[in-house]
Amino acid sequence: MSIIGKPVEEVSTPALLLDLDKFQWNIDKMFKFARKAKVNVRPHSKTFKAAAICNKLIEAGACGVMTQKLSEAEVLQSSGILYGDKNILISQEISDPEKLERLVGMTVAMGQGKVITSLDNLQEAEMISRIAERWKVKQDVLIEVTHGRCGVNPGEDAVKMAQRIVKLKGLNFRGIYGYENPVPRETALERNKKTVDTANAIRAAGIEVEIVSAGSTATYEVTGTYPGITEIEPGSFVFGAGKEGSGYGWETINDVYFKSSLTVLTQVISDNFENRVVTDAGAKVMSGGHEGVEPVVLVQADGEYLDFERVGLSEEHGTIYFKEGDPNRKKLRWGQKIEFTPNHCCTTVNQHDEIMVVKDGYVCSIWPITARGKYQ
Repeated sequence: MSIIGKPVEEVSTPALLLDLDKFQWNIDKMFKFARKAKVNVRPHSKTFKAAAICNKLIEAGACGVMTQKLSEAEVLQSSGILYGDKNILISQEISDPEKLERLVGMTVAMGQGKVITSLDNLQEAEMISRIAERWKVKQDVLIEVTHGRCGVNPGEDAVKMAQRIVKLKGLNFRGIYGYENPVPRETALERNKKTVDTANAIRAAGIEVEIVSAGSTATYEVTGTYPGITEIEPGSFVFGAGKEGSGYGWETINDVYFKSSLTVLTQVISDNFENRVVTDAGAKVMSGGHEGVEPVVLVQADGEYLDFERVGLSEEHGTIYFKEGDPNRKKLRWGQKIEFTPNHCCTTVNQHDEIMVVKDGYVCSIWPITARGKYQ
């Protein structure tokens, strides 16, 4: 029996819910900003992993999407999101020869320009080039400029890498990207300057730089208005997080605000004690999230956020603890369906096969989490 058209209260728990109106509000806000700032948006699909969401974002004006893993890119490109001039950028470097064969194979099948990959190692570049030459294609690539993880150093090292890449017959150099992480404004500005200065240094060496990609949800305004950045890479903005909707734990960064559209529906299965109730959603349903973030989840009952002492997640149980005499305890009862807001949307989504899309309290659609479990 289909749940479509039924009220949320009839959804079997635990279940992942998406509030369609809040989700659309988040999309509208991001792309209104992008149009005003004249910057492209390449949403990072590692957050949401669903082809339906990719399509909504591309329809809103995204230049394409970013994936973290090759296997994410494979399943999303075969889901029909690359219409028109849209493309996928794979942000994680690859050192496995078999995976590099798969990468170039996507370009062979889909056409040049549909799949771009990042790299930070000359061995990887040479391996990709040899494969591409064998197939008589050119593989589009970017250089990752490091701000603390993968990548090459900004400046001279990146210029030298670009000079080597443009000599490889199987590669087509498109530009650079420098993900600066969810950091405060001043740090983002410092890192953006290094990224843009690097792009200009490569240009000064006589090499065209088309793409200069950077930015996260927490820095989208800072980075999206920085001169020389051509595209931003936010992901968690579609879901927000908590009351502040920052996308990162319960604190907002750089006064970023998006509405909290993602929750886990759960049901109270035990309420025998004054200091706690137990629900059917535990760690196998939603990630514990960012290390050290408390509380692990927020709790909503009948549309109201509740105060509580703490929430403990075991494998299949979510236990909400209250201090003695807390009136919020009396707002929860056996059999009641409530909503948890996880503090990290990305790792929660990856634990589900599908997401229930809700409008005005009713389920209107079910979207598969297309790239769930695509870790390779």
